[in-house]
Amino acid sequence: LIIMATTKVDICSTALVMIGANTITSFSDDSTEANVCNTVYEDILKSALTRHRWRFATEQKQLSLLTAEPTGRYAYAYQLPTQPELLQLITLTVNDIVIPYERYGDKIFLDNYGSSNSVICDYIFRQDESEFPPHFILALEYSLAGLFAGSIARDSGMIRQFSDMAERQYLIAKNVDSAERTTKQLDQSRFINLRQSTR
Repeated sequence: LIIMATTKVDICSTALVMIGANTITSFSDDSTEANVCNTVYEDILKSALTRHRWRFATEQKQLSLLTAEPTGRYAYAYQLPTQPELLQLITLTVNDIVIPYERYGDKIFLDNYGSSNSVICDYIFRQDESEFPPHFILALEYSLAGLFAGSIARDSGMIRQFSDMAERQYLIAKNVDSAERTTKQLDQSRFINLRQSTR
């Protein structure tokens, strides 16, 4: 049994079927449907990926310290990762401690961390469709169907219907996604130390 990976064409075709439009075989088809998909898909997808800290689209990389220092106010500049493509920066840490930073374009500026530190970046990236879980795919399809309902079907009722369905499905998807991590345990040692220090 061969299971075919989901593609952007599959996702768009499903959304097109939802509004009663014709499916596509590629984004370069000579059709209104393909032209609309080619124009809006990537923007809609990236917007969806940055709605939540999706576990399936979260990456972690050590940043590279640049030799050129910032022009002013900061001591160090680090290069943000480009592969996989960074969509949203989540946090920076040194020795698992969250640190303050400023983003300037494709760089991060810091005051207190140089060559002796490993700066780790957690971020949302442009994940491949083959790795999308079903709960996210359905939300994305509803989002696209709502847009297609306006640009192809010209049906305001369907726009509202699919927009509402998309929002509900994103909530479901977020709940499912948030459960895909180990539950954090409360560190009681600091409370014990605090009580002992006040006696």
